[in-house]
Amino acid sequence: MDIVALSGSVSNKSYNTALLNAISQLSPDHINVTVLESLQNIPTFSPDIEDQLMPELVASFIDKIRRADGLIICAPEYAHGISGVLKNALDWMVSSDALVLKPVVIMTVSTSGLGGVRAFSSLVQILSAMNSHVVIDASLCIPYAKLKFDDSLNLVDEITIKAIDVSLLSLERTIDQRNA
Repeated sequence: MDIVALSGSVSNKSYNTALLNAISQLSPDHINVTVLESLQNIPTFSPDIEDQLMPELVASFIDKIRRADGLIICAPEYAHGISGVLKNALDWMVSSDALVLKPVVIMTVSTSGLGGVRAFSSLVQILSAMNSHVVIDASLCIPYAKLKFDDSLNLVDEITIKAIDVSLLSLERTIDQRNA
């Protein structure tokens, strides 16, 4: 099973990217989780660009998501919403079929006690509008990030590690049901 993972952060010290890297390392052997490259090089979306003129970087990005069995998006919260680079990347996919009925897990990591719940909420709305299958029971809002990761951004919290196991099992079940 092939899963792609997308961080909504471009920070070098991102807890969200660190979580995705941990998920990639912790996933069972039969679930391949590939963390996609940073979104910082995706050009600004323009509805005036036709498919044949789409930048190669964008076309490749969309194709990786289209070919995957599922998607994990891990998003920081900025001003009660998602980051601009993540919204921009999602905007490029609005007119494609890459996310239609695609099982998507939403995760947020925050240093606050709310765990990025407003970014989570925003992503549910955006992805639902794109006809994605948001797998709510596999999704996670992780608060108090500084207590969950060490100084090198390694995930050290056992409860979060167990939550990742449950999340991946739920995503796997959803994909299996979809493919049945």
